[in-house]
Amino acid sequence: MGEPASPPSRCDGDLASPTRQASWDDIRIFNAIAVGGSMAVAAARLGLSEATVARRLKTLESDLGLRLFMREANRLVPTPAGSELAVEARELDAAAHRFAVRAEAARPLANAPVRVTATTSISLLLTMHATTISAAAGGVEIVIISTRSRLDLARGEADIALRMTKVPEQPGHYAQKVGRLMQALYIRRDVEPDTAPIISVNRETSSRIDDYIMTYAAGRPIAARVGDSSARYESIRSAGALSMAPCFMADADPSLRRLEPPPEQTGDDIYLVSHDVSRGRPGVVAVLAALRKLFREHQARLLGLALQPERNR
Repeated sequence: MGEPASPPSRCDGDLASPTRQASWDDIRIFNAIAVGGSMAVAAARLGLSEATVARRLKTLESDLGLRLFMREANRLVPTPAGSELAVEARELDAAAHRFAVRAEAARPLANAPVRVTATTSISLLLTMHATTISAAAGGVEIVIISTRSRLDLARGEADIALRMTKVPEQPGHYAQKVGRLMQALYIRRDVEPDTAPIISVNRETSSRIDDYIMTYAAGRPIAARVGDSSARYESIRSAGALSMAPCFMADADPSLRRLEPPPEQTGDDIYLVSHDVSRGRPGVVAVLAALRKLFREHQARLLGLALQPERNR
């Protein structure tokens, strides 16, 4: 048998087989050369030396195992393979530019408004004291986002959250208990509790509140179920219903009276939550401090302890 055929020899100028994927930086340099037609133009556009551009192009050609340019007079002309890849490189360059523009637009400025997300009841408390919070934070503009949805602080959907349960445990989150929200049964003063229509909540919102109201109703029919605590307060005030509302809200209304002390089992702890994404901004730090102060000062109202004795009759 004859000797096995030897592999074909490679001239010194031949390209090596590709060994790794092309880097983003090398593709960017390739695109600049294809657009500018020379290494000198590409180097000036990218703020690099011509030697660096030449070296990176050589590396890219080696990684791809392709010759990308042919030299003609004083200009580099893409090879057929280079022309095809130049189209892709232009799209990548455009996508990278869009990425940078969107990232810049998404990154809040140091003086950007501070976005605070909370449930409707806590949002109402914040709205009642919005000017106080802003002043205590040095005049920072605040945006109150009232929603039951859990906006993602890590993704920058909000800067600060006030949450009642399920404090995030993922790295980067900071949570501090700042108070407790108590609710109680209320009725309008000109309405008899024994005949008032009863409004409860849907169990998805709070099974604890629904259980308490159903026990109090003792078999009386439920007229409606309302998940939003501010709406339940309005149903008591405007429609003459009997229902449960936050004490800080209903105790301040002289037209309402509380039927009994707020039950502990329907209370919710309030947590002030922030994230590394926005904690570095001075405005966020200032609003966090202002919110801690607000909840300290209104602790009695939130707990339902600020009710005057004569108001309970």
